Amino acid sequence: MKEMVRAVRPLLSLLLLLPLAACVMQVPEPSPSKEQKSLTETPAVNPEVAATHPVIEIEQMAKAKQAEESAKEIKAASAINKLCQAIGRKLGSVSIEDCVREQLIHSGYSTEGQSIAYREYLPVEGHQNLGKVLVLGGIHGDEFSSVSVVFKWLKILDRFHNGLFHWIIVPTVNPDGLLRSKSQRQNSNGIDLNRNFPTEDWSENAVAHWEQKTDRNPRKNPGNAPASEIETQWIVNQIDSFQPDVIISVHAPYQLVDYDGPPTAPESLGSLYLRKLGVYPGSLGNYVGIDRNKPLVTVELKFSGIMPGQAEIDTMWNDLVQWVRAQLQSDQTIVGRLFDED
Repeated sequence: MKEMVRAVRPLLSLLLLLPLAACVMQVPEPSPSKEQKSLTETPAVNPEVAATHPVIEIEQMAKAKQAEESAKEIKAASAINKLCQAIGRKLGSVSIEDCVREQLIHSGYSTEGQSIAYREYLPVEGHQNLGKVLVLGGIHGDEFSSVSVVFKWLKILDRFHNGLFHWIIVPTVNPDGLLRSKSQRQNSNGIDLNRNFPTEDWSENAVAHWEQKTDRNPRKNPGNAPASEIETQWIVNQIDSFQPDVIISVHAPYQLVDYDGPPTAPESLGSLYLRKLGVYPGSLGNYVGIDRNKPLVTVELKFSGIMPGQAEIDTMWNDLVQWVRAQLQSDQTIVGRLFDED
């Protein structure tokens, strides 16, 4: 009997432990403490806090910046459209569509709020670039042909530009003088921009020259201070920022090529031949060619109100490109063809 009890005792112990194990398995896990919840749960975002959250604030600033840029683009496009409408109505040789097609870039405002606009032809990756050229038309508002010819040259570049030069071309830097009901040489303040450049001799000589040599001719008024005019300031800033290697300025009606700066001047451009006129206090030739020692070609067309024929415009352009190439080319031979920069 004792042996039987001894044999079944382990089984009885096991049977007694089974209910206890079941109870242990069914005990629920303890609820997390408040501290544990704070580590595992995402708290609700308070809208007032979210408004000042750095990420949200950056997004709002980006949206505001984007809206500001869009407003600027719309304003610039409106200014260009206004300019092209006015030029198309003023010049018989440049239509509104001609102007719009050039996709001019608005870059500032004249004294009366007209757009001062330019077209840029950038260097082309993989192509040789010899330098930078700045072309200015319409410094004098009553020289219509100087604006029209520049627009015709833009058409040539639209077809043939492939990067030999980096161009910035401004059809009219004196839109107020051009677009008034009766166009005038000066800007809307009555200042001759080509006597208003901040030459080294301006303070000493500009006003004296105007009074003594021109008998205070209003068409030659240099202003009360060097670079006093918005349009003059724009050109000076463009020269400073773009740093052109050559500047071309188109005028009329002396029918010649004028030149200031280091050699060598072009002997002819089309039917126009070199005849130096000299410089004046406050003139662009004085400011660029003498003070800054940069090449400045002044193209003086034959007529202010009559544009040259297309063949003459083409030949002048071809001669001009060939001359600029010769000035900027260094120990290279580049074969060119008519109108093509390379």
